[in-house]
Amino acid sequence: MLDIEKRTPQQQKTAEKTAKNAGALTELLNGLQSKKSAVRYGNFKTVYLISEDYPKALYPKWALFEDMLKSNDNTFKFYAIHVLANLAKVDKAGKFETIFDNFFDMVNGDALIPACHVAYVAHKIVKAKPELADKITDRLLNLEKATYKHKELVQANALSSFSEYFGRISDKDRIIALAQELQKSKSSRARKEASDFLKRNLK
Repeated sequence: MLDIEKRTPQQQKTAEKTAKNAGALTELLNGLQSKKSAVRYGNFKTVYLISEDYPKALYPKWALFEDMLKSNDNTFKFYAIHVLANLAKVDKAGKFETIFDNFFDMVNGDALIPACHVAYVAHKIVKAKPELADKITDRLLNLEKATYKHKELVQANALSSFSEYFGRISDKDRIIALAQELQKSKSSRARKEASDFLKRNLK
């Protein structure tokens, strides 16, 4: 579990209160641009919880996060990846489909951290838009163009996502083969994820 996914009762209360106040929400979003990292992170934590629990309140701000997704700043990309993945469940207008390539191209790009986070949240997109399951699976399996090191970390996060929607995957053998391959990885994280995946899905 990521730190942003952990919550205290007070953080949850703050998110609920802010989601219901347009002015407070705007101020919160403005704080994501703060020069102080503590302010940025604190505000993002609340934004993240709102995107999880009250996505309809944040959905009108989709364009802000779409711009962040296209930014050269990996911190903004991090914000966008997690918020847009949560907002997909209320995206009846098909906005995610228009940014699909921008979103999933990152797993085949040159930066490890954004790639890891895209793979980590992929299952949320599938849950919101099950018709994209095979297309997303293909993106997560094909990393030939990726230039970052430690691809096995992205693959480990992909396995975590695959576990969440394994029943929707057409070619399960490809996923099982990946898990078996990662059991031999030098990365302890990748080996653990592979082991957990196989125990969970090869019963």
